Amino acid sequence: MHRSALVLAVGLGAALAPALLGTPARAAMTLDQACTKLDGKVNDAVASGDLGKARQIYAEGSKRVASRFKGATCPNVKAP
Repeated sequence: MHRSALVLAVGLGAALAPALLGTPARAAMTLDQACTKLDGKVNDAVASGDLGKARQIYAEGSKRVASRFKGATCPNVKAP
């Protein structure tokens, strides 16, 4: 194998490893960041006038936060 092909193969392996191994390529989100993101999505849905969508986002987001943060909640995010 030529040196350039070897470098390319190693580079591709490193680039694809997170996707193949199922590891996230970005840093983990904190609970505060997750709650802020959830609050923003709920508020955007409420502002658009879609209360049903806002409720769905709140319910699913709250479950996701609880599952990722050992049962934690976002007390500052109010249900629509």
